[in-house]
Amino acid sequence: MNLKTHLMIRIALIAVLCLVTASGYLLWTQERESRRKAEQVLDMVTRQLQAQLIKIAAGFDRPDRFPYLDPLAEAGLLAGFCIRYVDPQGQVTQSSCRGTDAQQSVPGWFAALYRTAFDPGREIIRDVRWRDRNYGQIRGSADAPSRTAQAWQDVRALLGLTTITVLAVCVLVYFAMARALRPAREILQGIERLERGELSTRLPSFELLELQTISTGFNRLAEGLQQTTLERAELTRRIVTLQQEERRHLARELHDEFGQCLAAINATASSLIQTAEQRCPELVDDGQRLARTSGHMTEMLRGMLQRLRPVGIDELGLVGSIRGLIAQWNSGRTQIDLEVQGDVDHLPDAVNEGVYRLVQECLTNVAKHARATRVRVKLERRKRHPRIAGGTEDSIDVLVEDNGVIDAEGLTLSPKFGLLGMRERVTALGGQLKLQARQSNGLAVHALLPVGAITRHTETA
Repeated sequence: MNLKTHLMIRIALIAVLCLVTASGYLLWTQERESRRKAEQVLDMVTRQLQAQLIKIAAGFDRPDRFPYLDPLAEAGLLAGFCIRYVDPQGQVTQSSCRGTDAQQSVPGWFAALYRTAFDPGREIIRDVRWRDRNYGQIRGSADAPSRTAQAWQDVRALLGLTTITVLAVCVLVYFAMARALRPAREILQGIERLERGELSTRLPSFELLELQTISTGFNRLAEGLQQTTLERAELTRRIVTLQQEERRHLARELHDEFGQCLAAINATASSLIQTAEQRCPELVDDGQRLARTSGHMTEMLRGMLQRLRPVGIDELGLVGSIRGLIAQWNSGRTQIDLEVQGDVDHLPDAVNEGVYRLVQECLTNVAKHARATRVRVKLERRKRHPRIAGGTEDSIDVLVEDNGVIDAEGLTLSPKFGLLGMRERVTALGGQLKLQARQSNGLAVHALLPVGAITRHTETA
């Protein structure tokens, strides 16, 4: 339910509550006024009868004319109201009623509610006393159906007027709220852009104070988030750069020092085997074991160097290195295709290694978890890309998609799939990483890296 509908429902409920309250107050006021008038009429009739008793006692009137109800008193009665004289023996000797014109039908619920709340047929009693002697009673009561019909007629008129007023107010309030809440769409769009990672999003100024407060808080939050993200990306980039330098240095030292020592040990073992075969055959086995140990250590060293520094990037370039990587993973069960568009061989070292590691991690995940039969690796160099923040002029698109089985955990940043490291590496290079399930089957990993920004960072460093 949107805000306008919610507010309209609340306004309608408040209007209904106000209508019920106003109707109840109107009925209570009318009932109180009618009862007051009826009491005044009964008091007047009672005084007239007392005056008649005085005249009879003084000889100015005949006793057989008592009681005499003045017709003027009947004129003061409300419609549907009757007065009756009850003698001391409880017999009704005279009565006077005023008719009513209320002939309309009344809903049952209203009649029951009105009778319960006001009891319109309740009697009003006045004793006729003179000189401490009781001469009977004057009783007055309204005709309940007539009073109920009159009350319904008054309420129905109020209902019609109030309904028209409420509808008019609701329409005016709806358009007023629609105009006042129009900026809410801009706020929602800003939140959606911020959710997509567009941290440069800012909200404009608004006329309403509450919306302006939201805009100010949003802009302050977006600015702080953008600054924090930039600082985090810069820190991650420096850490990755330092890590790459340390790996490159360690790989060079291992290759130059440890590799030379292993080569010397291997040569010594070969010489030892040749000498032992001629002069001391019992040492041949020791020499062969030494050669096997040296060979095993050499293989381990090659694996370590491959993990520390991808072999062939400096010599073969990025495309050649990835072709070699694909050749290692290509098998009879999985077909891996490489598609290259644009010049991707002249990239900064950080981008080269980042792309290589990204493709390597994706192929590892496909081999271990996806059970795919076909994998597509696409590298595309673009001179300008609209989605790069700040209008970066140079970027590289990396797309790795397969037709394997999608694991729900694979779409999260689970360390099991190395996706957290991929995200951090891409973020450190100032890029964006997106995981998306393909419509047919499989997973698509899309990374967008700004080459120009990395070049400027490298020059600054």
